[in-house]
Amino acid sequence: MDSRLPWHHEQWRQIQQRRSVGRLPHALLLAGPPGLGKFLFARRLARALLCEAPAADGESCGQCRSCRLFQAGSHPDCSSLRPLEESKVIKVDQVRELCVFLGYTAQCGGYKIALLEPADRLNGNAANSLLKTLEEPPGACLLLLVTAWPTRLPATVRSRCQRLSFGPPPSALAVPWLAARAKEGIDPQALLDWAGGAPLAALAHAGEGHWRRRRELAESYEQVSVGRADPMRAVESWMKENLIENLRWLIGWHTDLVRLKMNPEPPRLNNADLSDMLRRWADRHSPRILFERLDEAIQLYTLCTTTQANAQLLLEVFLAGGADR
Repeated sequence: MDSRLPWHHEQWRQIQQRRSVGRLPHALLLAGPPGLGKFLFARRLARALLCEAPAADGESCGQCRSCRLFQAGSHPDCSSLRPLEESKVIKVDQVRELCVFLGYTAQCGGYKIALLEPADRLNGNAANSLLKTLEEPPGACLLLLVTAWPTRLPATVRSRCQRLSFGPPPSALAVPWLAARAKEGIDPQALLDWAGGAPLAALAHAGEGHWRRRRELAESYEQVSVGRADPMRAVESWMKENLIENLRWLIGWHTDLVRLKMNPEPPRLNNADLSDMLRRWADRHSPRILFERLDEAIQLYTLCTTTQANAQLLLEVFLAGGADR
């Protein structure tokens, strides 16, 4: 995918303006909702800063030795840090290795760049280990911390980074971009509404299979909530394919339920195509219960994405709790 996304224009302008006057920070916190391409932006910036012959607008040339090395994932002055496959967190040993890497002289004579994504997965010891480098950066280095959940980072880390914020683009920009990439027959505006205005999140669900599975899970959830289906049996369907994606859908439904309870005709729903079903759910419960269920859905998602907890057991408890109300 092209890293030059049309809704990144203002963020790119800000960075290039700082770069032109020699005020590029040593650490940037790229923060905003999921699905906006923050990591693509970070890679675009890293490639441009390492490029040997950047264009007038700051873009990388794509042809020099540095650009070819970066594209191949073997640039000696760039390192990416993510949770290890068997872990859900970035560990202290990984950060220590990164700090050693940043302390070396740049082999190509320019920047040393580190990309951390998702930065909110730094565990406590890892975040503390990173602080010294953030406080006393060695030479010309740049740390790019990418996160959709900046408040999960310690305040001591956030305060030592300059924040670059990303938000959902206007529909006039996002809908044409999505329409050119979504399957025929899928309404790009409805898809974008469901994704909270995040074009890449919408694109990830632009296939018929995703859209159909979402509706099937919604119907299954309704059957459980009214006591027509066994929560333990329903868990089997929820655990299939992408559990994290399924839990995001769950949060989205409950967010819309709260909107409907507060205003029967809300300005917008993320799941407008499921509005009839959602209205039935909202009519059956009090505002207090709906707010509680939204909190529980968010907690379920957080536990499943940031801890080693038994996701199947947590989901069973959540679904059974809904059937009891």
